Amino acid sequence: MKISRKQEVAVISGNKTVWQRMLSQWQLYIFLLPALIFLAIFAYGPMYGILLAFKDYMPMKGIMGSPWVGFKHFTRFFTQPTCLQYIKNTVSISLVSTLLSVPIPIIFALMLDQVDTKWYKKLVQNMTYMPYMLSVVIVISICQVLLSPTSGVVNIVIEKLGGSRINFFGEEDAVFWIYWLTGVWQNTGYSAVIYLAALSGIDQEQLEAAKIDGASRLRIIWNIKLPAIANTVIIMMILAFGGAFNVGVDKMLLIQNSMNLGKSEVISTYVYKVGLLGGEYGFSTAINLFNTLVNVLCVLTVNKIADVVSDTSLF
Repeated sequence: MKISRKQEVAVISGNKTVWQRMLSQWQLYIFLLPALIFLAIFAYGPMYGILLAFKDYMPMKGIMGSPWVGFKHFTRFFTQPTCLQYIKNTVSISLVSTLLSVPIPIIFALMLDQVDTKWYKKLVQNMTYMPYMLSVVIVISICQVLLSPTSGVVNIVIEKLGGSRINFFGEEDAVFWIYWLTGVWQNTGYSAVIYLAALSGIDQEQLEAAKIDGASRLRIIWNIKLPAIANTVIIMMILAFGGAFNVGVDKMLLIQNSMNLGKSEVISTYVYKVGLLGGEYGFSTAINLFNTLVNVLCVLTVNKIADVVSDTSLF
């Protein structure tokens, strides 16, 4: 009878409590202690700033001295006429781009794994990894040059084919495609490295046996390679959905202008404007807290679905 991963852990640990298991491996936790201290100081310590979401912040009085206002900031945000538009833009850009981006590095890694020429394989891998090392400013600048309505290569090709030049950065419908395609170009090579590492761990004898039995490359990919990296795919998917309600504020601000504001104004850009530029720290914290809670809910939901379907999860 096949048992699940959790049942295996239960069998190995026996009847020991969590504290007993930790005590039996105290040396490992000593090594972990510096990282825990770092997290406590720089990650969990500043979390008391969440109180700003429920206070009318006054710099002279500080966070603790500022008066409580309860859910005033949340009410203000959800009663705004533009609230639904910001949420819709965030979901349509971030969530959809996440769904579309998940399979691309998997397919790319599987294709690259089929290449037998080592120097060519390394060349392609390095060339696709390089964009990940570029800043968002450089990536969007390259995109602006390529899509320029006057001298951009894309518009020149469109005109040569008989079409009219398009101001892509001035079109609201182009915002999603610019955000998604630049993200795919920048991150595919990096994500593929993780899948290639998982593919390298496949038992070579199993692959040789499949080839001897006459299995085609597609059959080997479907029956051996994909199942072998399934756990890695699931973990990466859960991590990707952890930011499914987040749109990179720096990237979107670079894409944003007065002509495409209807589709490029998302929660993160709005928080930046009312918080850092407008000085409404309590209001911006409340909006960001709502955004974070939705992301946490996405992680918990996808993690639970993955646990039920495949018995693989983060926790």
